[in-house]
Amino acid sequence: MTTIDEYVAGFAEEPGYLDHAAFGPVQTAVLEEQRVLGHIQEHMRFGAIETLDEQDARVRAVAARLVRRREDQVVSQTATTPGLLHTAFGLTGGVLVAADEYPSLPLALASAASATGGRVQPVVIESGAGWLTPDRIRERLSDEVTAVALSLVDWRTGYLADLAAVRDVIGDRLLIVDAIQGFGVVDAPYEVADVVATGGQKWLHAGWGTGFTAFSDRALERVKPALSGPHGTSGWPTEVPSVRPAAAAFAMSRVDPVSQARLAVSLERLTAVGVTAVQERIADRIDRIIDIADEFGLPVESSRDPRERAGIVVLRPAAGRLTALTAAMHNHGVTATARLGEVRVSAFASTTDETLGMFRDACISYATMG
Repeated sequence: MTTIDEYVAGFAEEPGYLDHAAFGPVQTAVLEEQRVLGHIQEHMRFGAIETLDEQDARVRAVAARLVRRREDQVVSQTATTPGLLHTAFGLTGGVLVAADEYPSLPLALASAASATGGRVQPVVIESGAGWLTPDRIRERLSDEVTAVALSLVDWRTGYLADLAAVRDVIGDRLLIVDAIQGFGVVDAPYEVADVVATGGQKWLHAGWGTGFTAFSDRALERVKPALSGPHGTSGWPTEVPSVRPAAAAFAMSRVDPVSQARLAVSLERLTAVGVTAVQERIADRIDRIIDIADEFGLPVESSRDPRERAGIVVLRPAAGRLTALTAAMHNHGVTATARLGEVRVSAFASTTDETLGMFRDACISYATMG
């Protein structure tokens, strides 16, 4: 096992970085893995192809352990969105989704609805309805709804969905989860979900071009692969291609083995330290950020309840004060995301006391501005 301090030592972001929900600075071990695999590709000595081919099985094996699925239930993808598109195009019936979700989910379902002539029917919860709680989902269910699609952690509000409670509410319907804003920092019960899609560029700190999708057996029975490419089929070139069994059917072209290796080493390091240890360290950082915001009268819009949050704190300064806050953070070297009158601050286990001090200094400046 790796200690949390040993794990954190593998990160090297500059002080002041509080934007992991936008992009997670790539881990040192990930960059080293990229260098090693790049060297193999550069020289292509005897046996190099076999080493590159091994990366698909490697990433699926460790991903399967983290989502508590079998390896044949996991398919490598280049990001979250391809997995959601594969899923959306294979569904039948009504799919409950919130308009305020990150666009990957509603756009995938809208595209599937158009392409399938209505076989897929998005059932949209209107914008501004609030956090997607189990009770809100229960209110919107109907006999026509065959699946519920949601984010593990909402990209804008930081709300952490209670997957177990949602499963209890929706019964035998498919539960489709965009996990990108929580995977690696939340020890969620992924086994209750039927589809889990995620990418590695945020909380896994593996860089862009990395991801996977995991399916339950129920999902593999009900979701029909519609976008299978050469790597999702077999039989060619001597026979008419046929869809491969299990999650492999949801593959199109080959995923870059260097990207797979980058994600694999990130997941391996996460497995060694344990998601719970990472989650606990982040919870401490989030508590301290909220305390600083309270100290200087900055309203916190995201949940204060540890059961409803992950690594995101959403601040909403008073009307007309957003520019003052963003200027103060800029002047003190603090990186965060500002949009729609809010500032989204996102901390990781690697967030240092120095970074939190820089954030506090920015809040002092904000509070003293006229």
